[in-house]
Amino acid sequence: MIDSETAVAPNNSHSGYLGWILRVVSVAACVAVATVVVSLTLGPPFARAWAQWVARHVGGDFETGVVVGFMAGLLGIAVTLFAALMSSLAWRRRGGPALSLGIGAIALLAVVPGAVNLSIAVGAAGSGVRAAGRILDVDGPAFRGAWVAGSVAGLLLYMVGALLLGRSLRSTFGPVRQAAAVPLPGVVGYTADGRPVFAQVGFTSDGIPVLADQLEVRYPAGPAVGTNALAIAALVLGIFGGVFAIPVGHVSLNQIRQSGESGRGLAVAGLVLGYLSLVVIIGFVLVAVSATYR
Repeated sequence: MIDSETAVAPNNSHSGYLGWILRVVSVAACVAVATVVVSLTLGPPFARAWAQWVARHVGGDFETGVVVGFMAGLLGIAVTLFAALMSSLAWRRRGGPALSLGIGAIALLAVVPGAVNLSIAVGAAGSGVRAAGRILDVDGPAFRGAWVAGSVAGLLLYMVGALLLGRSLRSTFGPVRQAAAVPLPGVVGYTADGRPVFAQVGFTSDGIPVLADQLEVRYPAGPAVGTNALAIAALVLGIFGGVFAIPVGHVSLNQIRQSGESGRGLAVAGLVLGYLSLVVIIGFVLVAVSATYR
């Protein structure tokens, strides 16, 4: 008996995109909860030390307070959210728990300044928090307002970047998907015991039917494609080398387009980290210039 029913894979691209949006939003919600928890535990004991650090860098200057506050909010939120997202993706990858825990540790460290700022902003209980608020009012003018604006900008950067780079992030940090089984060419069905039934494609010169499996079809072997070495270097430089990942990442993307190698997600991740490092450097330069001419 021939089973002529053809199985058609459902098109789940729409549901996959909605699932990615749900993951992006869920990570942001989890980070928000973690920030509140950390602010209640670490905010009171570290608030005064954090306010004194801000005061040393702002020095009572309004413009410097705006720059430092905005950069602290932007980078703190963006780095925390992206690290948490990558950590959630890497957990189910083969060998991923160690990578996930490492990236998660980065997210946890990045959330601490924002949590301390939150405890100061809401006026959490404790003399240290109240003293920190007075220090910021005097020696860090405009810092708290700029930090709120930077945090909102960091959240928007995360949402837009995660949605635009979703495919690259999933291919780089997500679990490796197994390719679906390719059906045999010319198969029109299967017998009751699972043997394939091939289509008739013609006749021999003496009228004998010829089935698809009797044809000798040769497929050219495709070139061996590996991971681009510069893509790996871009990711490593993005983590440890900062802005040096920018030129390496762009060269890697150009090579991948020409050679068809894999590793685009690694290069993109390195570029994101490299450009974040560049923003940090520009922010510190602006702070230094402002402190020099105030």
